[in-house]
Amino acid sequence: MQKFLLSILLVISCLAVKAQVSQADDQLARQLVSKNLSQIGISQQDLQESLVSSTYLASSGFRMVYLQQSYKGIPVYNKMHVLAFRGEHVVSVAGDRIPGLSKSVNIPSGESVITVEAAVVSALKKHKLDAKGITAAKELMIGVYDNKFNFGKLGVATENITAELIWMPVEKGGVRLAWQILLVPARSDDYLLVRIDAENSQFINEDNLTVYDSWDHAKADNQMFNNRNFVTARVEKTENNLKYNPPLINSASYLVVNYPAESPIHPGGTAALDTDPWNRAPGNATSLKWHSNGTTDYNITRGNNVWATEDRAASNTNSGLPATSSTPDPLTFNFTPDYTAAPTTATFQQYAITNLFYWNNIMHDLNYVYGFDEVGGNFQANNQGRGGAGNDDVIALAQSGAGTNNANFATPNDGSRPRMRMYLFTAPNPDRDGDLDNGVVTHEYGHGISNRLTGGPANSSCLGNAEQGGEGWSDYFALMLTTNWATAQVTDGAVPRAMGTYVLNQAVSGSGIRTYRYSTNMAVNPLTYANLGVAPIGTEVHNIGEVWCMALWEMTGRSSNKPIQLTRIYSMLLVPVVIPLP
Repeated sequence: MQKFLLSILLVISCLAVKAQVSQADDQLARQLVSKNLSQIGISQQDLQESLVSSTYLASSGFRMVYLQQSYKGIPVYNKMHVLAFRGEHVVSVAGDRIPGLSKSVNIPSGESVITVEAAVVSALKKHKLDAKGITAAKELMIGVYDNKFNFGKLGVATENITAELIWMPVEKGGVRLAWQILLVPARSDDYLLVRIDAENSQFINEDNLTVYDSWDHAKADNQMFNNRNFVTARVEKTENNLKYNPPLINSASYLVVNYPAESPIHPGGTAALDTDPWNRAPGNATSLKWHSNGTTDYNITRGNNVWATEDRAASNTNSGLPATSSTPDPLTFNFTPDYTAAPTTATFQQYAITNLFYWNNIMHDLNYVYGFDEVGGNFQANNQGRGGAGNDDVIALAQSGAGTNNANFATPNDGSRPRMRMYLFTAPNPDRDGDLDNGVVTHEYGHGISNRLTGGPANSSCLGNAEQGGEGWSDYFALMLTTNWATAQVTDGAVPRAMGTYVLNQAVSGSGIRTYRYSTNMAVNPLTYANLGVAPIGTEVHNIGEVWCMALWEMTGRSSNKPIQLTRIYSMLLVPVVIPLP
């Protein structure tokens, strides 16, 4: 027997949030924890001072429990135990908590000195936004563990501005009561969680739920971590729920850089039609196919998993044009690209949007099979009664006018829509379009997966500790999804693989964006864990990711029983537990 310790998605640093968990699930989770207190390393009192932020039965058969430390019913930022159970026994434990918390808090009552309105005003002023629209909270939403104020968009944000109380450990010692403000400024890539001191209205710190990448190689060293058309609507009311009719759109073809080709310059990258690609992942992953959300069928690049449009106006929303089918049913997205023309020309733009839509759906479908499903916090408008929170299909923005030479992905908690922004890359005339580099698209989508799974669906900001591997895991998603496993050989691990060669206007054999190309040949890629913190890796988050991706690529390259082992290795990104392998 050989065992791989899969700590990939079990990081200690986690954002404190609260989620609605049913009373039955909460009780079940607490019973499991109570039976395993000594193995977990907590007391019964610790359990009483905890919130179950998420719990679900994963497709692997493991029961996941995300146990958040709390005091006075208010969660503690960064303090969570991530637990996996097989039956009644805990098989994986990660995380910690603050001992003797009651002696460290600044306001023992847990009652804010300042008003929530004052906290929001402070957060807005911190980001130089107009706070004149604030009078009082529009709505108080109360769930099982929720006590969140909703101020709406106030004319300055693209998402509702919300506020909730948390306990915030501070560098100088102690734990301060704070208002955590969700702030997504209009026309900005940022998706912020701003923390304002509940005693004095002072700014404490903030998180950014947008993961910024450095696809512009020249700037990489300085990058810090820090359409409406539809065919028909069909829904029938029943006494207790909604009855969904089968989708009318049963077939569609897409002219794209076909899966698993990495880009137009890579093998298999010539634009080709792919008909009904959802057949690669039958069952629950594709029960609605790609152009229905269960109530509405669309003849544009919109469905249950993603809504793709251009965003030349940098609106951060799906207000731009989608790609539109030239036929009613079956749908046809056949836009022939002219790579000598500017990517913003009408036909090329439709081609790029189609490719972005296609690859977002590929990522949804294939990762669903490996465990990123509804209860795991995946991205779907309609969860069809299978658990989890819906209304969070991906906002996929092609050719964003907000910048160039990059891409990013913002991942809020389950139930709020994530956002993928793709840019044009300035190159010898014409520019190159990031929407056609499938390594970039899958990398960005991978951030959404790892952020949703690491701390559970209700906690998408756990990847903030010094050696977190999010960038590397996303590279690994890109490598795996752009490899032709039907023809791959175990020895292919030694073949150098670079990231981002297409958008950087390099040949396939180019160096790409990373320090080294990925290869099991240490003469090509000499990275090991010993490189963390020292040159050439240092502490930059993208560089750190290279080490973790290389570790996974080594494991993939050493898989002697390829069909079985590759499946299990890929599953490590989606099942955060210790798995024995034969």
